Amino acid sequence: MDWSVLIKAFATLLAVLGFVAVVLGFPGTFIAWLGVAVYAAASRFVFISEWLLLGTFIGCAFVELADNFMSGMMVKKFGASKGSMLAAWLGGLSGALLGGLLGGIGGFFGSALFSVVGAFFGSYFAVYYWERYRINRSHKQASQAAFGTILGRLLGIAVKLGWIFGLISLIW
Repeated sequence: MDWSVLIKAFATLLAVLGFVAVVLGFPGTFIAWLGVAVYAAASRFVFISEWLLLGTFIGCAFVELADNFMSGMMVKKFGASKGSMLAAWLGGLSGALLGGLLGGIGGFFGSALFSVVGAFFGSYFAVYYWERYRINRSHKQASQAAFGTILGRLLGIAVKLGWIFGLISLIW
């Protein structure tokens, strides 16, 4: 078997891990970029130059910043307070961890699925709670803010996943 196929498979595995990390709310684009870096170094920068590698790293930083910017814009557009952004992140992380534990009964796939679902539910309920009971907003306003948080998160995830697919295309 050709060594380049093994390196490409390893780099793709890192991209898949980055994909999962993005869905769970972590900066997974850098994990996917690490796969590109491994492939570039293993091929002695024949297929991916040092400059392209640097450019894609800077692109990862911009995509991560854009994700936060888009989430913030959606939170603001739907009327949430500034504290809701932190509540969304903490709720998403807590929901992902709890979902992963509960989903562990179903094995790896159950754990992964429940983590993703838990991240969205946790984020939604954390923002709703923050807006409703800390900021004293009405049910409708708190629900709108929580929905805006989820929408911003989905938009950011879509941009990050698009970037990861672009990184994978550099390898294959």
